[in-house]
Amino acid sequence: MRPEGGDPMTQSRFNIVAAPEAKLLCKLIGLLAQLDLPAPDLTVSVAAGQMVVDVRLAGFGGAQARIIASKMAQMVGVETVTLDGDGD
Repeated sequence: MRPEGGDPMTQSRFNIVAAPEAKLLCKLIGLLAQLDLPAPDLTVSVAAGQMVVDVRLAGFGGAQARIIASKMAQMVGVETVTLDGDGD
């Protein structure tokens, strides 16, 4: 599922709101690692009982980005996943 020759100008941004659990953060990062995706630009903040994870992947988008967003959304503890700039 690794993007082959993806447009370096394409960038997908995943904004994930979830329960503030370390194991959930590891699962989100692990999903990217299992798919052999490039290291993302990652920001994590915790406030008001929620964890907000912002993931940016350069050269990755389209249907593959939507599949990753769907897998993230199915994880226990994830409340919402928003995908921007999916390369369509």
